[in-house]
Amino acid sequence: MNGSQQNTESRLLNALVYIIVIITVAMITPLVYKFADDYSNSRTSNQSNKEVVRDNSSKNRKYTVAENTIDISGLKDAEYDILDLITAKITDDKNIILFCSSLNEIIPVINDNEDSQDNVDTQYIPKEYETVLRIGLIRDNNIDNIDDIADYSRVIRYDFLESMQNEDYIFKDFSDGTFFMSNSKSAFLFDLNTMKTVNNYTYPKNFHVYHTALSNNKEMLAMATEEGFYVAALNAYMGLTSSNMKEIIAPVVNASGVSLSARYPVWANNDERVYYKLYADNYIRNAGVTTPSPGGNEQLSALDCNNFIFLNNDSVFYYFIPGTEANPGDSFRCGYFNISDKKMTEVMKSQVYYFDIDISSNGNHLAALSYNGNMLKISVIDIHTKKLIYSSLYNEIYDFSFSPDEKNMIIYGRTDNSKTLKVININWTEE
Repeated sequence: MNGSQQNTESRLLNALVYIIVIITVAMITPLVYKFADDYSNSRTSNQSNKEVVRDNSSKNRKYTVAENTIDISGLKDAEYDILDLITAKITDDKNIILFCSSLNEIIPVINDNEDSQDNVDTQYIPKEYETVLRIGLIRDNNIDNIDDIADYSRVIRYDFLESMQNEDYIFKDFSDGTFFMSNSKSAFLFDLNTMKTVNNYTYPKNFHVYHTALSNNKEMLAMATEEGFYVAALNAYMGLTSSNMKEIIAPVVNASGVSLSARYPVWANNDERVYYKLYADNYIRNAGVTTPSPGGNEQLSALDCNNFIFLNNDSVFYYFIPGTEANPGDSFRCGYFNISDKKMTEVMKSQVYYFDIDISSNGNHLAALSYNGNMLKISVIDIHTKKLIYSSLYNEIYDFSFSPDEKNMIIYGRTDNSKTLKVININWTEE
């Protein structure tokens, strides 16, 4: 074989190799880009309005998000001096429940004795006021009548103002136009259609109550008290008395002198279980679940996390804040705890330092706060697809929460030195 022929064959071989390389690159390039795109979607940084999330979920959703700002400047009312918004909740019907502090005039009690009445000139009795909680409502995001909202609101006492300011209360929207609230002093069921309290649950004397929770059928009340954990069968004729309260969990003081108590009760959807947070003195130890009848109590010690939220589907959402004793690393981690098999399944990991967490009732949407320079950033993430649904920056965020159907979110915060209330409407379709 001469040199010319060898050169020709070499060139043909090189050309063939070149063609094979080109074809191979052309075939794998889409895969490379898909991998890069998937990786980019699953990992982002807290710079440039991005988050760090990752998971191997195959689900995909297409979201449409609308933001509506509610003008709350009209809460200043001459008759009540001022209505100061503490927090707000949003219903499935997009009605906004306003919880405000307000000055309420104390009407003096005058003796019925006629001689005493003759000596009293009511024009010169100085007016006295008390600061109370006042509940108002904005229907269908209609803010035209917000100036008159005080005329249609209701005054709530029993230290509910302090409970809401300290975030030490239980709130449940039943999605039927009523909601339940409780604190350590009292509990009530409120009807938004009539703007009236339809049921008051006065606690029996000699019980030191932490919180109570009304069952979904509204026929039972779970009571977390210092004296133990009880379930009361509500009877319109007897009222709430110690005689119709069944002790489910007895109080315990361990060998170290630590008092164990069940607090913050949450009813399962079918009312067959009551979940609670087990406290060791004033610190959360773990979660627990009990039947509404004695003998069915169980501590969920396999849930090795002190930060958790009970969901509608009999599961528990848990999360680890980075830089803590339970999570010494620099990653935020979260997942679900299955009640049946007692297993923790991690679903998301992030390098963003989240310090305030909420999740929608069925566990689909995660809302979290993080720092962004001198601002606070709120992010809403699809926990299954790991997509960033919505984010916004605030100078300060006072409170945020989802509607029961997960399709609306309300955010109360401050931007540009003024308080703002925003409603975020979230809709999605499966792809």
